[in-house]
Amino acid sequence: EKQKSLTPSALLLSLQAAIMEKRKKLAYQLAEAACQSSITIVELRSSVQALKRLGDGPRAHTLLLKTHYQKLQSNMQSLRPSGSLEGVAYTAALSQLVFSTIAQAASDSLAIFNEEPAYVSELVTWAVKQTENFALLVKRHVLDLPAASGGLRPVAESVHICFGHCSLLEARGLALSPVLMKIFRPCVERALNANLKRIEQSTAALAAADDWSLNYPPVGSRAFGTTSIGTALSSQPRLSCSAHKFNSMVQVIFWCICVQCSSLFLVH
Repeated sequence: EKQKSLTPSALLLSLQAAIMEKRKKLAYQLAEAACQSSITIVELRSSVQALKRLGDGPRAHTLLLKTHYQKLQSNMQSLRPSGSLEGVAYTAALSQLVFSTIAQAASDSLAIFNEEPAYVSELVTWAVKQTENFALLVKRHVLDLPAASGGLRPVAESVHICFGHCSLLEARGLALSPVLMKIFRPCVERALNANLKRIEQSTAALAAADDWSLNYPPVGSRAFGTTSIGTALSSQPRLSCSAHKFNSMVQVIFWCICVQCSSLFLVH
């Protein structure tokens, strides 16, 4: 009876209000569903797409990133640095988890929202934040202690693993290596300096204890044949014990810098 008494314009307004209320309720239900910890990636995409079609794109995109973040945090709970999962092993597991999550979020964002600037900007900001949190976690639990004591090898290996996973995202337009570089470089430099200082002290102690007698190969040695080069080399004195140990320590530093973390020292 009430609707019959309404004018056409008033009836239209009433209908629009009812539709808006239903849309609002549906959007709320979709958002609630997307926040459930048990939601699958397929279900998440469907909920976000439906929310976007309802006209709430910004909320849908924020919800997408929030849900990926919540799943990341939940999965990280099982990756505690203890027992067999320490040092380089912990770094590898955590790095794989974090950067695969960022890759999945980027893939979902692109599939649903294309490359709209506002959404791309939000994705990049979110990815940078996750990378910073990850790098600080690795720094605290893995890098700080060996860096202070001159443990260059575990520091270099961990950094190398992180940059390896991070570089896979560059094809998606996410250049996150500068974020890692900003946080990791001081640790690598500290480990390198501590290692050099330890080598200096160790070499001094070894040199002081060495008898420094120059040992030559036996006369007539044919280790290198009868060539002039072989003759010249066979006449050279053999390295002392301290020199051998010094050479071994220098090779470790050379390997760490050139093979594992050279990207930290490149000029960008």
